[in-house]
Amino acid sequence: MLSADYFDGRSTRVRVVHLEVAGEDLKITGEDIDRRVPLTQVKVDERLGRAPRRLRFADEAFCVVSDLNALDALLSSMAHRDGWVDRVQRRARFVLLSLAVCAALAVAAYVWGLPWAADIGASRMPAWISVKISDQALKALDGGFLLPSRIAADRQQALMAKFHALRLPEGGNAKAELLFRRSPQLGANAFTLPDGRIVLLDDLITIVGDDRQILAALAHEAGHAHGHHGMRILLQSSIVGAFLAFYVGDISSLLAVAPATLMQARYSREFETQADDYGAAVLKLNGMSPALLADALDKLAKSHQETAGARYLSTHPATVERMRHLRSL
Repeated sequence: MLSADYFDGRSTRVRVVHLEVAGEDLKITGEDIDRRVPLTQVKVDERLGRAPRRLRFADEAFCVVSDLNALDALLSSMAHRDGWVDRVQRRARFVLLSLAVCAALAVAAYVWGLPWAADIGASRMPAWISVKISDQALKALDGGFLLPSRIAADRQQALMAKFHALRLPEGGNAKAELLFRRSPQLGANAFTLPDGRIVLLDDLITIVGDDRQILAALAHEAGHAHGHHGMRILLQSSIVGAFLAFYVGDISSLLAVAPATLMQARYSREFETQADDYGAAVLKLNGMSPALLADALDKLAKSHQETAGARYLSTHPATVERMRHLRSL
């Protein structure tokens, strides 16, 4: 016979009982207990290591058994067979296989699932959220990383007029606002806010010099705006914040990470290629050569190698390959 603790399901009282198989029933005897339960009505909880197991009955009473070896012998005499999940999880090779599958799924979700979800979320994100995030990011950066531009007002107006005069492919935003700033930390650069506004830094204007090459760099940034790349990176960096923003309307999480994410963004090779191809299409549409963008990249890369430890190369991967591709167009 097998000893067990018996609970009637109505009180906390514990009774010590003995279990044995009697024909088609499980016989339970002990302190004030003498009952039979058909074997078909006995439910056995799955094994959890060396933890005690429960035998549950239809009237919510149950027995707790600590002697697992003796219980296995009793269950064998009952012709009981543990569920396949219970059997599999006790086999080391299946556990290791499960861990490997979970790891593979996690990697796949990160490499393919997360970018896909960010792409869908960015394309369907309400415009007011993009504007709110961009305003908050700009507010946090102004006076810190970003300082007022020293480019003359008439020069700013001239560049803005030339940019807005560009013909863009269908769906492009020809009225995207240009924001002029300077930044000793970022040097010669430009970046696109999640709502499509383009921040153009003084050093880029000074170092590139040629207006057509500056327009080529702006066309490249317009490509990032067209592909919602800034918002996609922001969503990928804060998946919980993305859920709250898209489904609940709470954008506080995205607002918190937006400034740092924009400053530390590392566009993928895919995003840079998309923006380059978009910029090349803009240049061709306006009777200019895509090589203008390659020339601008060349000047910027050399400038950053000299002044910022190749920061431009780190934020714009495979620059040499990109220049070669643009010149081939």
